[in-house]
Amino acid sequence: MNRDMEDCEAILHQEEASPVTLRDGALRVEGHRQDLLRRFRSTPFANDLQLMGRTIRVESNESAVVCLAVDFFQSHQHGTPDEPEFTWRLMCERDARAQSTAVPLAAFSDVRLGYMNIGQRGFVAVDSSRREAAGYLSDAFVGADARLRHRPPLDILFCMTAPSLGLVALSGGCVGRDGRGVMVFGAPNAGKTTSCYLAARSGLEFQADQLVFLDARLGNAWGDPFPAVFRLETLNFLPELQSQVHHSSYQDSSFCYFDKSSMQPSEARPIQPVCSLFLNRDAGCKTELREIQPEEAELWLRASVLFEEDPDFEEQISSAIRCLTEKPVYELRYDSDPAIAAAYIEKMVR
Repeated sequence: MNRDMEDCEAILHQEEASPVTLRDGALRVEGHRQDLLRRFRSTPFANDLQLMGRTIRVESNESAVVCLAVDFFQSHQHGTPDEPEFTWRLMCERDARAQSTAVPLAAFSDVRLGYMNIGQRGFVAVDSSRREAAGYLSDAFVGADARLRHRPPLDILFCMTAPSLGLVALSGGCVGRDGRGVMVFGAPNAGKTTSCYLAARSGLEFQADQLVFLDARLGNAWGDPFPAVFRLETLNFLPELQSQVHHSSYQDSSFCYFDKSSMQPSEARPIQPVCSLFLNRDAGCKTELREIQPEEAELWLRASVLFEEDPDFEEQISSAIRCLTEKPVYELRYDSDPAIAAAYIEKMVR
């Protein structure tokens, strides 16, 4: 285990400081470790979240954090939560030294242990073997409309937790109707978000634009509960979005968050994939749809898995991808207009 991982594991599992002792008239603490995770502070606020058929317990020192989690995953809050399968312990404090949330993400991981920084001074650490996560967030992440102004830390935390819950996260979108959906994949700027939005504007459900979560237990899929993300140039040919989006930035990139909940069912339900579609956007090319053979489709789908997961999760990843390759998988080469892709998506759902 490298030094960074040893430090992370120590943070997650540190013991309490030794008792205070008196020496030479001064108070000292023997063997004291800095409490970076506020591990020994109480978390009087808690709630159990029902997410994609799983139960996650959220604990915090601030009620605003628990309220944010409930609101963020609002569409999934139906049914009766079972015994928690994972615990998130999230501390939140005002920090005058934290001036920005738009700080480049940095992460590292080892077997069953992952860490990612959040903002200037925050972070989350996830221990899959213990089924628990700990984190420290600036209060900037829990203010009014924070989920539409800053990169939401709860989406990162859920993605890091998902494998332990039997979920396989793939970078892609999904639109559907009546419990049936088309999985939409492609490289960045392939038109996934815009084509899914256009298909949803025609009456389909906008299940996801960033991530789809394959359920390795049941073989179905769940859309993401996160805001949609549009590039700024998209607003030039979708002017109706001008008044509906929230502008944000990350490093040198500017983009817009869009609350797609109005285009989703009020209660999230699993989707049965009818097919998968890979978008290949190539200005000036002739529109061409071809079916991909299962062997090739498996390689493409594996390349869409969000993270390189621990070998322990290989069986569930293979099982989830196999469920998709048992259905048709297509590649669509098209010109720059995402409306072309949206029209194909609509036909596939019917």
